[in-house]
Amino acid sequence: MKMKCLFNSVKAVQLILIVLGTQLLLSQTDMVTGKITDMDQMVLPGVNILVKGTTVGTQSDFDGNFSIKAKSGDILIISYLGMKTQEYAVGSSLYIEVKMEEDASLLDEAVVVGYGTQKKINLTGAVDVISSDLLQNRTTSTVSQLLASSASGVSFDYDRNGYQPGAEASLEVRGTGSLNGGAPYVVIDGFPGDMNRLNPEDIESISILKDAAASAIYGARAPYGVILITTKAGAKNKKLSVSYSVTTNIITPARLPGTLDSYTYARVLNEASLNKTSSLNYNEETIDRIRAYQRGDTGYLSSQITEQFPDFPVGQMTNWEAFPTEGGGWSGINNEDPWDYFTGTNIGTSQNFSISGGSEKTSYYFSAGYLDQPSSLKLGNDYFKRFNVSAKINTELTDWWDFRYETRFMKSERHFPNGSRPQDQDTYNALFHIIFNTPPTHPFYTGFGEETQGGRQFFWAGYNDDEKTENWQIVGTELRPAKGWKINADFAYQVVDKYELHDGQEFTTVNWLTGENTSSWYPTQVNEYHYSDYYWSTNLYTSYEKSLNEKHNFLLMGGMQLETSKFRSLNAQARGLIVPEVISLSTATGEPSLQESLSHWSTEGYFGRLTYNFKEKYLFETNIRYDGTSRFQDGKRWGFFPSLSAGWVVSNEPFWEAISPVVNTFKFRGSWGELGNQNVASYQDLALIPTTKSNLGWLPAYNQVGQVGYTLTPGLVSPGLTWETAATTNLGLNLGLFKNKLQFDFDWFERNTTDMIGPSVALPGVLGASAPRSNNASLSTKGWEMALKWKQSFQNGLNYFVNLSLYDAKTIVTEYNNPTGILNSWTWREGQEIGEIWGWSSQGMFKSQEEIDNHVDQSYIFNEWNTGDLKYDDIDGDGKIDQGEGTMDDHGDLVLLGSTTPRYQYVINAGANFKGLDFSMVWKGTGKREKGNYGNQDYAFYGFSRAGWSQPKDDHMDYYRDQPGTEYVGLYEGDANINTDAYYTRPYLDLASNLKNQNYNSWFLANYSFIRLQNVQLGYTLPEKAFPKVNIRFYLSGDNLLTFDHLPKGIDPTIAEGGYRDNAGKDYRADRIYSFGLNLKF
Repeated sequence: MKMKCLFNSVKAVQLILIVLGTQLLLSQTDMVTGKITDMDQMVLPGVNILVKGTTVGTQSDFDGNFSIKAKSGDILIISYLGMKTQEYAVGSSLYIEVKMEEDASLLDEAVVVGYGTQKKINLTGAVDVISSDLLQNRTTSTVSQLLASSASGVSFDYDRNGYQPGAEASLEVRGTGSLNGGAPYVVIDGFPGDMNRLNPEDIESISILKDAAASAIYGARAPYGVILITTKAGAKNKKLSVSYSVTTNIITPARLPGTLDSYTYARVLNEASLNKTSSLNYNEETIDRIRAYQRGDTGYLSSQITEQFPDFPVGQMTNWEAFPTEGGGWSGINNEDPWDYFTGTNIGTSQNFSISGGSEKTSYYFSAGYLDQPSSLKLGNDYFKRFNVSAKINTELTDWWDFRYETRFMKSERHFPNGSRPQDQDTYNALFHIIFNTPPTHPFYTGFGEETQGGRQFFWAGYNDDEKTENWQIVGTELRPAKGWKINADFAYQVVDKYELHDGQEFTTVNWLTGENTSSWYPTQVNEYHYSDYYWSTNLYTSYEKSLNEKHNFLLMGGMQLETSKFRSLNAQARGLIVPEVISLSTATGEPSLQESLSHWSTEGYFGRLTYNFKEKYLFETNIRYDGTSRFQDGKRWGFFPSLSAGWVVSNEPFWEAISPVVNTFKFRGSWGELGNQNVASYQDLALIPTTKSNLGWLPAYNQVGQVGYTLTPGLVSPGLTWETAATTNLGLNLGLFKNKLQFDFDWFERNTTDMIGPSVALPGVLGASAPRSNNASLSTKGWEMALKWKQSFQNGLNYFVNLSLYDAKTIVTEYNNPTGILNSWTWREGQEIGEIWGWSSQGMFKSQEEIDNHVDQSYIFNEWNTGDLKYDDIDGDGKIDQGEGTMDDHGDLVLLGSTTPRYQYVINAGANFKGLDFSMVWKGTGKREKGNYGNQDYAFYGFSRAGWSQPKDDHMDYYRDQPGTEYVGLYEGDANINTDAYYTRPYLDLASNLKNQNYNSWFLANYSFIRLQNVQLGYTLPEKAFPKVNIRFYLSGDNLLTFDHLPKGIDPTIAEGGYRDNAGKDYRADRIYSFGLNLKF
């Protein structure tokens, strides 16, 4: 009995040991290794391998190898962009080989569209996608700058301040949309926003919706294209990932004009002076002093000072670039390039940090970024700084209910030198005007080492601070009551606050004769500006997706959008600070000037979408939008805007199978749609009575004059003012060959904008009010774009790609109230192409007095003509040069010279990677664009203007000269100075005499076509074997390294429109930036 019990006990213990051993064996975790290739045996680096139901994961290395901890029975999920996701069950073998199959050759790739996503193969609208790969590690400070240098079909320009730190490019999608402004609608994670306040490192992808079919779902806010930005988010069932990157930017000036040495400069200006007068601009005595300073002969200069001013304390002089003058001032005999003095090298940086991951039901993402971008100016502490924080969380409350929360915060600061005079509107434009206007002889210091008045003090005479904060709060939920049915509700709240402080200080210098400080006539001043902008938006929409017999595929969606915006600003300024160091309105003696602005608007929109496809061969989509806006009168506030699109995927037809191995994709698509434009000024439906005050001028006397308040005559209101309507037709073709290694896309489009708001028929002046604006203008834009993409991978691990995109469009005004057809720059006319340049036709210069005497009368332009001046063509044959009535029917000898509209714009992206090395570059160019330069506004182009303003550079030395030079006059001495086959005309130190040659004419029509190496980058990622838990990448990058164009060195071809008044052409050009950085990922 005892033996039996013992036997049973032993059996029980054995059974327990067997069970435990089995469990231990089953739960044992081993290192599973393997290699991943495609169907052609080419290795695939960067493939994601994840243990299903866990956060354990890894990626394949450069040779396609991987290793991951897993146990028998685990399921490995293997995924890679463009390939079919596979699941592999871990068995007894601890080594696996995986062959990945292309997922319909990338055609199942999801593309973000309005309120959802679609398969790329099923798209019927014109949509362009830019991945985050093209946006990473770039040194531009704003997203608009990135798009301007990377996107196809997107035109860009910069304002008069050019490429200032933090500059925002103005963008147009497929040309000019409206005479009242046609910027694309920017949507960030489902809500409208400012892309320039984003951290580019937070962007996952950008979709550009270009035609009405793609944009129609957004209605009145999106008549001229949509830019959809999706920011990065976490992923469920993904282990914690930590990323950090740091970049150091070395910023240097680019495209600097070549400055003449002082001696040459003085002789050239003397020649220009003698072409108009009998006097020298620099007398012989001054030129001798300039030459003495160049050779360092302070003894000669000392004797000259003592001879002219016996009591002058020469022994106290520490600086010889300035020569004393009567009255206690200083004249310049310096020999310094002002560009070397004002500009140089500065260091900037950017840092980015992010955390992402997720569990089975929740995903999360957090990021923080910091940017410090100085300019290439040495003086004035000029910089732009931005700090971004964002966070996202998405959780699955139940199997049918998701909740998401997103927050974004941005704070930016722009600090830049005042640098402006009261009559200048653009600070940077004025600063670069100062540099252009500073001659090489200019003394920056007096003989005693004190600062002089002039260019330098503009950079120290106060500053501008521009601080902005933005706060976004977004909550959303998604319900899935049944298979294929989704209900979404999203709410967003945004607050933008901006504060500007302008500090204006006097310029002072010490009078050497009296010892007193001499103040400039620019008084101290303070200007404070603040605004708050509040925005609320709600999106409610539902969708139902159904597939019948795997043939008929439907998607039905409908919803509504509510928006409200309120804006308030206050601007206050005063002059005469009691204590210049205390920048406050309360310490100003001048009467303060106050301006206030209030505005609000709201929209309400209902939208719907129906998509259908049959076996993904025959595609159809329709969108509708019914919009209402507060910006129009009752009865005119609502508009209905439909769109239709269809496509035929020919390559999915049975008859295509024979050539499908070569031509994998072949799709036709077409679309038509109408969209409204509510992006017009508010309150045009109200007869407003403006109130204002005048300071009666901007001179210092303002402090004594005070301000006078008054009201203006209320304007008349057009009772029928309503929507502008943009109707777009698009025809497209998509082609893929050789397993879609080669892809070709082509689109032709036409957009007709009607009922644009323009001027009405003029009313009698006795009425005392101008005619109201009405919906009576229209224009038409036609164009095309194409994209050619090639990518290839080799078995040795080498991968490369080349993408080329080309785009062209032009816009014609088809209706406008200009009954006389007058030609000028401040109105439009029917038949006018946007960007037209009209001027005189010229074949060259007069070479002899006989030629002048026998030429037609040019007195309409100027009454005095010499050899070296332009001779203009008598187009209408009436024996004189004039512009007739200045109308389209009678424009005399004026001809159409060209257009400022950029044509044939192209982008080239290329890159490669091989076993850890990666290389990429971006080229951007314009094939055709002109600019008409005009006299005093563009002497950066001509070099010569008038006394005190002419700053000829070495680019301008090919000017007309028909007299021998001397020691004090001319570019060269003797007959070597003669140059009658010149490009530039005879120079004068007289504005009117120069303007006769420097008007809009064909001889000086500037060719603004260019190609620029926008960015080049070289990186190296350390092998995973060396650092198995950390991905480490180093890189070098360069921006704006090369530009090939047809312009003088001092002009940037990407800034075609000049600045304000006499500052045109002297904008802030793009700096050259060298960068090196580090990316870490744990």
